[in-house]
Amino acid sequence: MANDPAVKLHNLKRRQTRERANATHFSTLLDGFDDSTSLDDFEHYRRRLQETLDRLVLLDDAIHDLLPDKEYEEDTKTCEEYIDKMKRVIQKASRCMDNSLSPSTAHLSIHGSTQPTATAPTGSVAHSVKLPAIKLEPSAGNVDTWSRFWEQFQSSIDNDTSLSTINKHVFLQGYLEGEPNMSVDGIAVTASMYEETKKILLARYGDMNHIIQAHLDFLEGLPLAKSATPDELNITFIECHHHIQALRALGEDVNSYGRVLIPKILHVFLPEICQRWIVHVKWQGLSEGDMLKLIEFLWEEVDGALTAQKIRRHSIIQATSHQQRCFTSILNSQDQDRRTDIRGTLSACFVSQRVTGPKNAGR
Repeated sequence: MANDPAVKLHNLKRRQTRERANATHFSTLLDGFDDSTSLDDFEHYRRRLQETLDRLVLLDDAIHDLLPDKEYEEDTKTCEEYIDKMKRVIQKASRCMDNSLSPSTAHLSIHGSTQPTATAPTGSVAHSVKLPAIKLEPSAGNVDTWSRFWEQFQSSIDNDTSLSTINKHVFLQGYLEGEPNMSVDGIAVTASMYEETKKILLARYGDMNHIIQAHLDFLEGLPLAKSATPDELNITFIECHHHIQALRALGEDVNSYGRVLIPKILHVFLPEICQRWIVHVKWQGLSEGDMLKLIEFLWEEVDGALTAQKIRRHSIIQATSHQQRCFTSILNSQDQDRRTDIRGTLSACFVSQRVTGPKNAGR
């Protein structure tokens, strides 16, 4: 009897109904809270709603396994709408918690509020110093920006002993977007789960070897310039230079990758640039794997191409302007000649009329 699918489905739906009733109760309470509500009340009911939502997701999955296809599609849509509604309530509660933080931590708001005045005693006199606002950009797990984001987060929030662990967790969740946010979305935002959340994020995005390899992979597969125009070559150079500088910032000796990467980097530029690089290396007695010298050389080549392009454009503009002036002058001259011809014809007609007029009158 207990293994009967119909009985099992009935029991699961009873539990689902109960959990939904609890979720509705908690969400109604949270919706009724405002800025005057204590932070403890916000955190308590927001945590209860998150735990209830986690159980609901598991129940929904178990129920869907027992439903026929038609009911499955309808129930899935209903469940998704319900879950989305609960998540919006949780998000709203997190914002209200942020607004309820004490003034001493208001400068760390994920909404970018202004940092308060910080006082630093010097001897027996305390001087008040207006510090600039601290603003962290949200992270979507991009390999180029994750290291910078994490160092800034640690400095301004994670290492701040005046912040509670739960507030640190709230801030961390608020700064995550895209894939990082989805990877920890199911974790309850509680003090006890803060370290676990950090561990998951650092394992996925904070591995230096993974970050270094991502930069190397990009340089090895550097896309060809879309055309041979100086502007396109400049875009390709900027992308290449960005990843090389990122490797240097991570402490990597970029010259150690030179023999592998230089041929692949040169491949995306014009053949004549590659030929000039070979001559330049032999003439200057440089190492074939000197990445930094390659970047200097490419910058000179691209900058020269951009300068030549500007000169050509300026010359074309001047030539066009001169042609327009000449054409206008010719038109004006032609108009003047036509006006002169017309005036001459009219004058001749007038004189002829004066001469022949009296004779016709006498006849």
